[in-house]
Amino acid sequence: MPDRPNDDPEERRRMALIGFLGAGLGSPPPTALMVTALADARRSVAARLQFNQPTSEWLAEETRAGGIRENAAVPAVMEMGSRRQPIADAYQLRHPDRIRELTGLLAVLKQA
Repeated sequence: MPDRPNDDPEERRRMALIGFLGAGLGSPPPTALMVTALADARRSVAARLQFNQPTSEWLAEETRAGGIRENAAVPAVMEMGSRRQPIADAYQLRHPDRIRELTGLLAVLKQA
């Protein structure tokens, strides 16, 4: 068993996702909202991939919506791995104030 929460990969992943999902919002969203938003985004990505549809248009729509929708859509697409760096670069250009959260998310995604 890990001595500290940061020794546990699942805990690091959870904390990185929580930090990213709440980035740029006025106050941290309720856990239920974060879980729902991320689950919805993952389902949307999976459905598009199942039918060989690109995720880029959907991600652009979610990005325009901003807030938790954008913050959930970005990791949902990045988890697929194929376009991780270009998506991260675009997010960083739009939100340079969120580099710490983005860096944390990228670190745990690379370990997965």
